[in-house]
Amino acid sequence: MNDVLEQTESGREIARRNREQGLEQGREQGRELGHTDGMRALLRARFGDFADLDELSRRLADLDHNGNIARIVAGASLAELRS
Repeated sequence: MNDVLEQTESGREIARRNREQGLEQGREQGRELGHTDGMRALLRARFGDFADLDELSRRLADLDHNGNIARIVAGASLAELRS
């Protein structure tokens, strides 16, 4: 399909925009994964392994990544982070 699109100027423009959109989506997903991975590492370093580590990491990274890092560093308990 891309071969057909790229045979015309408008097709090349559509293909270029699609590639750019795909790259931006990939960057956003990578950033989200990086935030979750970093949050997981921080939680594991502070509290060790626990049952809902992955779920809590995702939730805290999605809600307020920087704010939750500050809470962890300031000494918030696991119960406080879960609420």
